[in-house]
Amino acid sequence: MLSANYEYFLKIVEYKSISRAAESLYVSQPSLTKYLQRLENSVGAVLFDRKQSPMRLTTAGEYFLEYVLQLQAEEKKLSVRIDEIRNQGRDRITIGMPLWRSSVLLPEFLPDFTRKYPLIQIRLLEGPAVALEEAIRKDEIDFGIMNLPVNYADVNYEPMAEEYILLTGSKEMPAVQRLLRRAPTGNYIHADLQELQKESFILTKPGQHITDFVNQALSRQGLSLNCTFRTANVAAAVNLAAAGLGFTFVPELGTRSFCFPASRTVLFTISVPPLRCTLAAVYKKNKYLSSTERLFLNEFRSFCEKLSGQPA
Repeated sequence: MLSANYEYFLKIVEYKSISRAAESLYVSQPSLTKYLQRLENSVGAVLFDRKQSPMRLTTAGEYFLEYVLQLQAEEKKLSVRIDEIRNQGRDRITIGMPLWRSSVLLPEFLPDFTRKYPLIQIRLLEGPAVALEEAIRKDEIDFGIMNLPVNYADVNYEPMAEEYILLTGSKEMPAVQRLLRRAPTGNYIHADLQELQKESFILTKPGQHITDFVNQALSRQGLSLNCTFRTANVAAAVNLAAAGLGFTFVPELGTRSFCFPASRTVLFTISVPPLRCTLAAVYKKNKYLSSTERLFLNEFRSFCEKLSGQPA
């Protein structure tokens, strides 16, 4: 397995400081300094520019880091393959999803998946995009099912579905009743947000992908909304909207699930062309996807395609 010496090197790269790296490793600063000197002597090149603060990798250090990361990825790949042979079909994968996605998609997807593959155990980590990106970085999850773009650069992703960001409100709201008198464009009626500025809106919190998408659309139209309530949980926002407390925004794919309160709500597009986003599986760059992980992603992509193909 990967040498602890290389783990020490990676900690210095992460913290850009010998003292901070030593503290995180619970070793003394002098011993870590001697380690780095021995490593550089072994490699035959200076790996860090110590004149810079924080420390920076030299050109040789950049090449050595690339080598270490490739070695780490190959050892992980070997470990995964050996586990596949040893487990004989039994496996466990850890996925990350935002609360909204897990609450509306997994109850419809997982029952069929677990019936087909009863030996595969699924572990779930839920949270906002920033938390999922950090979990990917720390190898706490195998991949995250989340919207693009991703701020953490060291990742690969595979699109699962394209979807609209839609506006939704209770069928009982007078403003919804007015909008319903208009002719639909495609599957949805278009709602002009400028006409709804005096209406109440339930919005998600800053830092969430859906908040960013909506803010971009509002910025392009030069609009602000009457936000009466904020929540980090899209499911809570949708249920409050269904109860008539105001409008909210929702990713389209989840509205096709049986968990969405479709009988009490109406969906509208909010921009021309309609605001779109990509749902993707995001995982660490150079990660080897096991046969189980690949199976899950293929099944989930098929599920998303089937769901998005349903009539609105």
